[in-house]
Amino acid sequence: MSYIYQERFWRELDQLKIHVYYLENYLEETIRYDRNVNAFLAVMSNGSIASWIIWQHLQFLWAGLIALSQFINAIKSFLPYSKRLKALFGMTNELESLFLSMESNWFGISEGRLTEEEIHNLHMKIKEQRRQIIQKHLGSQALPENQKLLDKAKESAKLYFNQFYMFSENSHE
Repeated sequence: MSYIYQERFWRELDQLKIHVYYLENYLEETIRYDRNVNAFLAVMSNGSIASWIIWQHLQFLWAGLIALSQFINAIKSFLPYSKRLKALFGMTNELESLFLSMESNWFGISEGRLTEEEIHNLHMKIKEQRRQIIQKHLGSQALPENQKLLDKAKESAKLYFNQFYMFSENSHE
């Protein structure tokens, strides 16, 4: 039996795990951003009037901050990160579930219990499921690429596979 199909399946498994970690990292960053914006808006709406009275010599600063907070509050629902947050929640859960299914199938593949055709068909089915999940949650909107989060995801995946499969460090290149 040729190991090409096993290798392709393994690469897809590896890339899916990296993708899951990347989206989880993206979700964490988006939550942090959302929390910071909400905290800024809360502080501005609750503290600005009192601060304005106390520090009257900074009236223009406080007036500007209040105006900025009102502007952000008005456009917040139109900012891309708001939609992204909802999409990332659902997508990460579904892709993690797909990864677990794929990882479960890896045992039979690695033991040579599936034919090349069965491995190929399973691989194509998983790729299509992945495409459908991404389409369902993101549609036509795209995530701006974040190299720092991608590098972190690659390191997390490398650690995961080294811990559970004890592969060499070349499996993520």
